[in-house]
Parts: sequence; structure tokens; C-alpha cells
Amino acid sequence: MKRLLFFVFIIPIIMYSQNTQVDSLSSLLKTTTNTFELVKLNLQLASLHERLDLNKGKSYAYNALKYKSNDSLLAETNNQLGRFHFFTGQLDSALHYFRNSKTLLIGLNDQKRAAIINISLGAIQLRQGDYEKTITTLTQSASFFEDTKDELNAAKCYSNIASAFAELEIYPKAIEYSKKALIVFENQNQTQFRLITLPNLATQYYKNGDTIKAIDYNNKAEQLASKVGDKRSLSIIYNNLGDLYLEKDINKAKQYLEKTLQLKNELNLKSGIEITQSNLGYIHLKNKDYKTAISFFKKAEQLIRGKQRVNVYNNLRDTYKGLGQMNSALEYSEKSSQLNDSILNIESQKSFIEIQTKYETEKKEKEILQLKTENLEVNYRRKQNRNLLLGSLIALFTAIFGLYMVFKNAKRKRIIMEQNLTIQQQEFNDLLKSQELDGIDAIIDAQEQERSTMAADLHDNLGSKVATLKLYLESYDDKEAFSGFYNKLKKLMNDTYIEIRNISKNKNFGAQINKGLIPSTKIIAKRISDSKKIDIKVINVDVKTRIENTLEIQIFRIIQELLTNIIKHAEATEAIVQFSEHENILNIIVEDNGKGFNIDANRHGVGLTNIEKRAEKIDAELVVDSGSGNGTTIILNIPL
Repeated sequence: MKRLLFFVFIIPIIMYSQNTQVDSLSSLLKTTTNTFELVKLNLQLASLHERLDLNKGKSYAYNALKYKSNDSLLAETNNQLGRFHFFTGQLDSALHYFRNSKTLLIGLNDQKRAAIINISLGAIQLRQGDYEKTITTLTQSASFFEDTKDELNAAKCYSNIASAFAELEIYPKAIEYSKKALIVFENQNQTQFRLITLPNLATQYYKNGDTIKAIDYNNKAEQLASKVGDKRSLSIIYNNLGDLYLEKDINKAKQYLEKTLQLKNELNLKSGIEITQSNLGYIHLKNKDYKTAISFFKKAEQLIRGKQRVNVYNNLRDTYKGLGQMNSALEYSEKSSQLNDSILNIESQKSFIEIQTKYETEKKEKEILQLKTENLEVNYRRKQNRNLLLGSLIALFTAIFGLYMVFKNAKRKRIIMEQNLTIQQQEFNDLLKSQELDGIDAIIDAQEQERSTMAADLHDNLGSKVATLKLYLESYDDKEAFSGFYNKLKKLMNDTYIEIRNISKNKNFGAQINKGLIPSTKIIAKRISDSKKIDIKVINVDVKTRIENTLEIQIFRIIQELLTNIIKHAEATEAIVQFSEHENILNIIVEDNGKGFNIDANRHGVGLTNIEKRAEKIDAELVVDSGSGNGTTIILNIPL
């Protein structure tokens, strides 16, 4: 079975400029005597040699470790050594140096750099095939970087999480995380990290059954790597392209894989070489060159871990079948099944500890049986040690579980407290809102009461005086001498008297609304338009429903306020008031061609605030759209 290679992120803590040339730094190193500067120069040279010569870079890192320096530089030195050991496939040593670096950074309370080292620890867990631990470690780190708005380091976590999901054959999830990472790398123009993510995406699409996208992403990665001269990336890309062509063009696949092997040997790059060896073994298996295939598979078996080792075992099984060596084929078939079950069936850390404990117990029991006849005392002591170990593990697990329950209970109480505070705050806000609406109702009622008083005064006082004046005019004897003036004056007095009577008949200015909302709006629009300063049109699209009188009055007051604002502030020449009705919702649009205004700057103006409060009182939705020089549009959606 073929296997593609995934890039794994090991993230440097960049402390110094990467543009300094190797030669100038080497010359400076020879003349420097200051210990602090010697450490920094060796670290710079070690970092620069990562993509040039891993062994030489490692020697510079060890030189930096020889000198006494502060904890910050010592942490970076351990981190650099961890990287070199990772790239050369020495995972245990890499784990040792990364842990040293993280311990020092925690002591310095440098949480960010410690979280970055955590990405490297997750990468080692990924390479070792512990995918659940990889996802747990990197998800915690990603959460930290998301909280601190560090998109770049969060994206690095996403990339390794994607690789872990891919190893577990959960390819849609792997693609999702890889795409999240790629967006950040492209936005921040991170060429190095794009070169990691593009081949990974190609691999994930291929394993998910989309060969076209896989080839497309690999080609993009190859172009970018060739452009910047990144041989390490090319070694990965060639491996993936070789795998893509395994079923289509086996000779072309072999060419790509041999290029990969050549580049890895040239760079002394052990990381990932086992996958190339496995793929070359697969080609020889397909060509029935079984002995050469076994040679490649055996080399890969020494380095490969996790799900990838399952594939090597399956290939060795098929190879030995081809040679007719059925016992060896059965042996590797059983190894494949056992390893696959151990990877996929670990449900929790508890079960993992139990499996590990059982394995150690069985191993100890076998040793005891072998040594029993030789030394009973040694057997007894080993049995005591075994029991002590088991007791310690059980006590440790019990303590961890107890702490977990305490933490969980405290977290639950905190969540309940936060929920209660939220509910109380909402109740307080609702009370304020209710009081505010009551205040608005009181203001509106006072206004209507004042209008009623005014109407009564007009009818009782001014109305009677105008009526008396009218009688005097009608009884005037010499009507012919002042006929022109008399007729005009009589008409004016008659119109005035009728208007006063109309106003006084309705305590809420009913003369302006008693014909219905839309006709009354047309009347007020015509009166304003007669001034010749602004033309106001009223359009009824499809409103047929008769609106309840109290609601009509409230809506009419809003329209009056809007038209008043247009006259006073908009400097408009045209305005439109449009009515329409849809599914028991009355829609009113008031639009003008005036100078407009800045909504945010004028949000708390008295006029707009009054309109908003009136709209809220009748459960209406109010939308204001305006900008300087663009006119103003007000939309009201009122439930009927």
C-alpha cells in the first residue's frame, strides 16, 4: 500500500535577523570574546544552517550550549538543538531538548514562547504516532494563540492538527484545518509556511479521493519551492508527486521518489526519509522485485511510526506472500492488525494507562519466571517493585481524577454564577426599558391633553370672536364701495372659522387624521408643497386595510416629525412618502434628496430620538439610511 508524506511543523522562536550572511557572522565569531555575544552568534549561525547543512548547524548549537548564558538564551539554545535532532530523526533527543526549553521559559513566565515550544512537542507526538495526544496538545496551544490574537502561531497549530486528522484518516477535518492555516499564511505572505501547507493539502485531497486538486496543490507547491530554492520542501513535494503517479505512471513515480531520496541524502535530512523508502519499496513490490522491496521496507520499518508503520507491515505481508514465505507473511499481518487496533481503539488516557500497565506487568512476569530458578530473592524484590509501581500508578491516577472533578465542579459553579448575573442584568435592562416606555407614554398623553385644551380654547374663545366679526362684516351697509376687499375678507374669515371649528371638533387634531392616514398625509404634503420650496409626493402602492384610529394618530405624528425634519434640516427640493402593505405589515418609506447627515454623529439628536421612541411604542422597526450629500431614507415596518 502506498503512503504519502505529510509535512510537520517545528516552529523556531525568531530572535535575530535572518538576513545576516554566514560569512560575515563567521568572521565576527572569530574576533568576539564576550560570552553573551558568542552565544548569540552561534545561535544565529545554527539557525542559518538549518536549510544549508544540518550537521554543521547542530555543531553551532552545541557550541552555544557550552557557554554560560541567561535562561532566555539557554531556552533558545535547547530549542535549536531540539529542532536539529527532530530534522535528523532523533525524536527522543529532540523531545529532551524541547522539554528543557519549555521548563526554562515557564520559569521566566514567558507564556508565548512556551506555547510555541508546545507546537514542537505536538509535532514530535505526531511523528511518534500518538495522534490523540497531538490533537489535545495543539488544540490547547491554538486556543492560547487565538485568545492572544496571534493568528500566525494559531495557524501553525492548525497545520499539525490537520496532519494528525489525516493520519487518523479523517480527511475532511484535515482539509478544513489545512485551509484555515493556508489562509493565514497567504494573508501574511509566509512563503516558508505555505510550502508546508500546500503539499499537505495536496496529500489530504488525494487521500480524500480528489486527485485533480491534489495534483494542482502539489504543482503550486513545486513552483513556489523552486522559485525560492527550498530543497527540503522539494523533497517532500517530489515524494507526494511520486505517490500520485504510482497507479498512473510507475516510471514517473519512481523518478520523483529517487529525486526525493537524492535531496534528503544531500541535506542529511532523516525526517520523512522512511516514507520515501516505503514508497520505493511499494514500486518494487508492484514490479515483483520482492527482495529489493523488502530491503526498502526494512529500512522504513526502523524509523516509521504510527499509522504509517501499519502500511509498512501490510506491504511486507504482501511481499512475503509474493516470495511464498507464508509464515513471515502471517507474522506481519498480525503485527499490522495489533498496531492498527492499538492506534484506533484508545478511548481515553485511563485505558491507555491500563494497557501500558498490563504490558509492563506481563513483561515483568515473564522475566520473573525466567529468573525464578536462579535467584528467588531477586524475584521477590522485583515483585515488590512491580506492586509498588502499580500502586503508585493507581494513586497517581486517583489524584489526577480527584483534581479533575474538583476543577470541573468549580467550573460548573462559575458558569451557574455567570448565568445568574446575566439573568439579573437582563431583568434590570427590561425594567429600565419598561420605565422608559412608561415615560414616553406619559409625554405623549400630556401632549394630547395639551392639544385638547388648545382645541377647546380655540372653539370657546377665538371661535366666538371670529363668528362675531363675521356677523359685523355681513351687516356692513356700504358693500358696493368695498366690494373687492369685502369679498376677499369675507372668504378669509369664513375659511378661518371653518378651520377653527374643525380643529375644535377633534381633541387630537382629528381634522388632520379623520379621513384616514394616507389621505391626511396627502393633505399635509399638499399644504407644504404649495409653499413652492419643496415638492412632496404621497404614493399608496397597495394599502387597503383600515388602521385603528389610535395607531393612525401615532403613525401620523411620526410622519409629521419626519417631514418637519426635512423642511428644517435637509435643504431638499423633493421628497416622497410611500405606503405599502404585505402580510399584515405596513411599510412606510420617507425619502428626500437633501444634504443627508452622518448617522453615527447625529444618532442622539432630539428629533431622531423622538421618532425612535414613538416607533418603539408601536412595536415598529425603524431603519435610517443617510450619508453626507446622499439624501436620507427612513423605513418604517409597522405590524397591523
